[in-house]
Amino acid sequence: LCRLERHLSAGQYQGTLFADQPVMFIAPASNPPRTKLWELVVLCGGQITRIPRQAGIFIGPSQGRRRATVKYLSETWIL
Repeated sequence: LCRLERHLSAGQYQGTLFADQPVMFIAPASNPPRTKLWELVVLCGGQITRIPRQAGIFIGPSQGRRRATVKYLSETWIL
């Protein structure tokens, strides 16, 4: 839907679906691939970080200790 709206818009399109969400980190082992999820989040107004400690939302499989201040979600949450 966001891609369709972008193609139909006259100017540069920026969605707002994820605009009010915290900064997200997408795990490298994500499925669908990280690059595709990254593109979708940015297209929908979200912010991405490459550093897990800077994220408020962690998307995909996580290893190690989980922080209480971070939401851990599956890739389907984005989709």
